[in-house]
Parts: sequence; C-alpha cells; structure tokens
Amino acid sequence: MKFNFSILLLLLNLFSINSNVFSQEQKLDHPKKPNVVFILADDVGYGDIGAYGGKVPTPNIDSLAQQGMLFTDAHSPAALCAPSRYSLLTGSYPYRNGRPGGSWDVNNSSAFSVNGDRTEAGRHITVGEIMQNAGYRTAFFGKMHLGGDVYNENGEVIREKNKLNTMDFSRGVGDGLNEHGFDYWLGLLSGIQHEPYAYFENGNYKPIDPEDPADNSSTHLLKNGFYKVSENGLSEIVEAGRVPARADINYDSSQAGIILTNAATNFIEQHQAENSDQPFLLYFSSEAIHVPHTPPFDFDGDPSTIDEQVYGVTGAVTSDMLYELDLQVGKIIQKLREEHILENTLIIFTSDNGALWPRVTHYGDREHNNNGELRDYKASIYEGGHRVPFIAKWGDGTSAGSFIEPGSTSDELIVGHDWVATMYELTQQNMKEDQAKDAVSLLPVFTGTQPKSQALHDFVIYQAGFAYDGAIRQEDLVLMVNRDNEATELYDLSTDLGQEHNLIQQKKYRKTIQRLHKKFLKYNDHNNSTVEPRTTKAFRVK
Repeated sequence: MKFNFSILLLLLNLFSINSNVFSQEQKLDHPKKPNVVFILADDVGYGDIGAYGGKVPTPNIDSLAQQGMLFTDAHSPAALCAPSRYSLLTGSYPYRNGRPGGSWDVNNSSAFSVNGDRTEAGRHITVGEIMQNAGYRTAFFGKMHLGGDVYNENGEVIREKNKLNTMDFSRGVGDGLNEHGFDYWLGLLSGIQHEPYAYFENGNYKPIDPEDPADNSSTHLLKNGFYKVSENGLSEIVEAGRVPARADINYDSSQAGIILTNAATNFIEQHQAENSDQPFLLYFSSEAIHVPHTPPFDFDGDPSTIDEQVYGVTGAVTSDMLYELDLQVGKIIQKLREEHILENTLIIFTSDNGALWPRVTHYGDREHNNNGELRDYKASIYEGGHRVPFIAKWGDGTSAGSFIEPGSTSDELIVGHDWVATMYELTQQNMKEDQAKDAVSLLPVFTGTQPKSQALHDFVIYQAGFAYDGAIRQEDLVLMVNRDNEATELYDLSTDLGQEHNLIQQKKYRKTIQRLHKKFLKYNDHNNSTVEPRTTKAFRVK
C-alpha cells in the first residue's frame, strides 16, 4: 500500500506505528514518534551478509531485509573507519571538520569540536542533538574513534599517541558524546584495536569488574599478542605498537560484543520501564568484525552451558565474528519485540567501510566472497573500499503495517550519512546551512514516493582511507582523482561494476572528464573545508 509523503507525515502525527497503523482505528491521545535504532557494523563488506549473497549465516540481519528495504548502491562516507564515523554522526563528508583522515584515537581532540573549538562556529551538530531537540532520549553503545580529551596524572591533555599509556583513568575523557547530543553512552574509545583497552561510561572509566576502583590501579600494560584465556574466550591485542598499551586488568576482546549488546538491550528495557512515552534513538556501533578476530565461546556469557555457540560455529574466526555480529543484531531485535515496540521502530543497518583484505580474513566457507564482484577492499577508492550493505526496516513486516515495503530493493545511489538528513525530515526540523552539508533524506525512498527519474544526489564524492585519493560519481560514471588532484581513471559502473576498463583515454569522454574534474576540485579542496559549498540542499520543513 503506497502513500505520498504528506499522508505519511499526517500519520506520524496522529497514529502509532503498529500492525494496525493503516487501519486508522487506534488514534493516540498524544503524537507518538517512532524509535530509531542505527546499527553500524565494522569492516563488513558488500558480500558479507546473507541477503547480499554471503555464505555465512546472518538470519537476523537477513530478516531486516525480508521485512524492509535492501539498498544495492549504498556507500560509506569514506573507505576507512574513523573518517566515516564522524560523517555518520553529522551528515557531512569527512573533510568538513578539517580532518579528512579522521579523528581516530583520544590523543586527538573531538571530531565535533576540532582543536578544542567548542564555540557555535566550531561545532559540528550530531544526530544525537537533532533527536534530543525532537524530544528523543539518545544513547550510544560501542566503538567510537571520535577523538576527545584525556589527561595524564598532572591533568595535562595528552596529544601524543605514544603517551596514551600515561593516561590517568580516574580523570576519564572530556569533550565526549555527552557534550555532543547523547544522554547516555558506553563505549570503547578506540574500538578493540587501539588503546585504551577499557570501557568508558558518560566520560568516566568503568572497570569491567564493578568492585574495582575506577583508576589506574585497575589497569595494566600490554603488548601485542594473545594474552588472556578466559572461561569464555581467547583475547588478543593486535595494534598496541612498540609502546605497551594500558588496559583494564579484566579486558578481554572476545567479550566486547557481549558487554556492548547487553548494555544496549538493558537500555531499551530500562527506558521502556521508566520513559515509555518518550521515543529513543539507539546508536549501536559494533566492534565486529574488526580485528582481532576473537569470538567468544558462548554468546550468552556462560560457557558452562553452550547455549549460543560462536567460536567454531562457522569453521573460521572471521566468519565466527560475522556470525556473532548477527547474534548482536538478533538480541536487539528480540528486546524490541519483548518490549512490544519493534513495529514502532525504524531500524537501519550498515557498515563503516568496505570489506576486509583477504590477508586478514578466515572464512569457513571457501565460497564466501566478502566483496562480491567489486574491485579492491577497505581503504581503497575503488567500489570495494566503500560500497556497503545498507538495510532499513520500519513496520511489522507486512505491507499493510509497514512504512517501508517488506522485501523491497532500492538501486538508489546513497551515502551512509544520508540517514542523518532522514532524521531531520522524520522529526520535521530545519537544517542549518552549515550542518549536514552532504546528506539527503531517505524518507521518500523508504516510502516509495521518490520519483524514479530523479536521483537523490546530483553527485557524490568518494574518499579513500586517509583521503590521499578521491573520486566523484555522477549517475554511473566515476572519475578517479589522485593525491595530486590529477584525473587518472574513469569507469562506467552500468557496464563495468568490477572497474576493469579505464575509459580515461577515450575521446568521447573528454568533456565529461573535464566537467567532473572541475566539480570535484570545487567541492573537495581539503584546504578550504569551511568555505566549500554544500553538495546537497539543506532540508527545510515545507
């Protein structure tokens, strides 16, 4: 059943989004907005998920596609983790904050107030702030890589990466997500691959053992390698570098997914018990499937009875991690179902960049191809570096009870950070000209009202891992631009998705190349990130 957008907005204001929403029989005394759950996977490629042809079992993620919409042409804002993570929270390309390569670890200042500039002019509004303004309670769980302020024992801010192990845990982290739109957060400041190897909650160190003091006496120093065998997994440090890294004495990389998922589901349960009339935004940033690949033995955390086996279930550690990611998604879905709010929740699933390189992957099924027919992998400017899964579900899984048609597919060219603009439109808030500068709302695509002949984006810009190389895409043509701003390659994705045939020397494309190259330089001059024009129109409430 199709609706135009004006009817959709009317329904949002009048009816709860449940299995009877379109019968118009159950009006609410007060407007009820949908909850929103955004799930960000780490290093999951275009071909990793079952719904995209993957061979590893991912039934829970697949169910989102079966009951919602699968996008075939979705892209991460960058081909690497940290720059994408800034964009996925702001709706702006990675270079907009002056750090095209990302903010990364907490030896760097916050991605949202670069170089400590917390004034209105220096701030980048996050999706958390957008939702708070609309009356939502906001929560973040998981891997961050968003910078921040940490301190040594003298209270001095640490800005040298090799001195992070001198961090005074009792001082916590400043300029964190509480200052940027989230009512609650629990996270790994730098994921499971960089220090500090510990959990922080609302800016404070949270020891894994609640009986331990929240200071450095509950930490120790670690070097690369396997260092801990617990009852429920084997833990590893892989990127500590030459300098030993500081970690919680009970830190175990194999338990990260369990800890973060339990925290997210506990948030949902507690929120419903205490604030059920208030909608929430839950941003779940999974550690899976980034290295180290250390799946737990049992996902329910009790190895005495293997109820939810993870380690060994697929025959290899990388695919075990992918299987665990699906269990994480399944736990969140199940909690929404138990709280009777699944139908009234918009769920979005995507990844921060393209697929992992073959040299670090071990899949049990040799036919599993984590990138499909795409060229290259994570950090690359080619399609394999940034074309990712993107799935959205909103409704009860039936046509009559869903805003997003179940089992539908969209070939629309989108960027992951478009979901930020979607939240502006969902909550009917005007977008400032200097915020969310590269995002377009997906609501018309979700609801089937976007004209087939009208693309959401006139063009999009691709970015390689550390912004050394870039590209501009318009319709099916992609022009590659190297770090010297030279146009080097041209591909037509409509006939060459694997990017095997470089068209740069063909005369018939000469004017097209000049036009695309000029546009790329206009919008992607990293030296003038504060004055570059928007690539999209700012959303305005009609």
